[in-house]
Amino acid sequence: MPAGPLEPGDPPVLGTFELVGRLGEGGQGIVYEARASSGERVAVKLLRGGADPAIRRRLARELESARRVAPFCTARVLHAELDVAAPFVVSEFIDGPSLHDRVRDRGPLREGELERLAVNTAAALAAIHSAGVVHRDFKPANVLLGPDGPRVVDFGIAQLADAATMPTSISGTPPYMAPEQLRGVHGSTAADVFSWAATMVYAATGEPPFGNDTVAAVFSRIINSAPRLDGVPSPLRETLARCLAKDPEARPTAHELWVMLIGVGPQTAVLTEKRRRNGPNPAAAVGVGLAVAVTAAILWTTVNGGPETGSPETRTPETGAQTTGAQTTGAVQGDGIPASFAGTWTGDIVRNAVPTPVTLTLEGGAQNGTWRREDCEQDVRLRSTRQNGQILEMSIVQLGQCVGGDVTLTLTEPAALRFEGQEGGSSVLYEGTLTKG
Repeated sequence: MPAGPLEPGDPPVLGTFELVGRLGEGGQGIVYEARASSGERVAVKLLRGGADPAIRRRLARELESARRVAPFCTARVLHAELDVAAPFVVSEFIDGPSLHDRVRDRGPLREGELERLAVNTAAALAAIHSAGVVHRDFKPANVLLGPDGPRVVDFGIAQLADAATMPTSISGTPPYMAPEQLRGVHGSTAADVFSWAATMVYAATGEPPFGNDTVAAVFSRIINSAPRLDGVPSPLRETLARCLAKDPEARPTAHELWVMLIGVGPQTAVLTEKRRRNGPNPAAAVGVGLAVAVTAAILWTTVNGGPETGSPETRTPETGAQTTGAQTTGAVQGDGIPASFAGTWTGDIVRNAVPTPVTLTLEGGAQNGTWRREDCEQDVRLRSTRQNGQILEMSIVQLGQCVGGDVTLTLTEPAALRFEGQEGGSSVLYEGTLTKG
């Protein structure tokens, strides 16, 4: 999309990046088209609320999550400067309109164009979830139609920046929110699938499935009414109906959805559903993420009749992190979990002033542990140790409807840990103190 002119008060440069025009503005900040010193076109997001040290810490976590996502499906994060008066993030420039603007200006997508969009965005969502990230605001404005296929953007970072100004804990865009989000349940992978389906209805018809009038009317329809799918061709219509189920457990996972769309066959879907109910094998999860990334690249070549110009192998981020689409981490330092962290730790973690009891079990020298919260029991993996083994960086692995995320554990006393955690790729922050039982 063409950039508009810079406005009075816009900085001419941010860091070493020369700003050349405005691409958009929203609650999270202003997005500019810019030039790197090499001449490369990039997108620079100047973030609001970044002066708050807590928000900067969360931004750092969000960026780490974003860098774990396979690069075929999003705009790569190229650079970030957070410890400055005006924090900003630099990402790959996607030369194309958003899905929202494309439908607004030229009408709904038809036939092959719609099918390609559905398959490629479902593959992107599966890769995002395989990386342990939850989008929480999947909508037409966050799908960019680049020359090498659609890219899903603005997960994590936009959610975080918006959190400072939101009056409630509900996050998302009303016509594309899942019913459980409206009841106060924070977003999940199942809610992402619902939002994906609502976005595909917009792509096919020009209208979201529950209307786009007053917020109260839209919310009422999302909770109580069936979606309007008139104008959506079969078999996509039937697939979207399943994804728009009121009960999150009745919706397919993103990977199951992708399998349904490409027509691999019912056996694969059944095996995936069994894994979802019984708990994923961590090794299998890595395979799923890699399969999504590789197959999506092949699918783009097959469907669009040409080479995928930015395959995962040629668009690896400059951070050095692995980007296969699975939940990956940097190299673990030392010999595993330090002995001082070994044992069973219990306590309350607090989110939005609501305490939740948790149990964390770690074994000295191991790379994994066990995390229990409410009805969820998940694997927790060591990512790195810092400050001579006094701080652990760990990842809680996504398990069905149990959302994963990143946590930081700081040993404050021999039998006390300071806990800071972030759920998925969202702005939801957990804090608390755990003590050794």
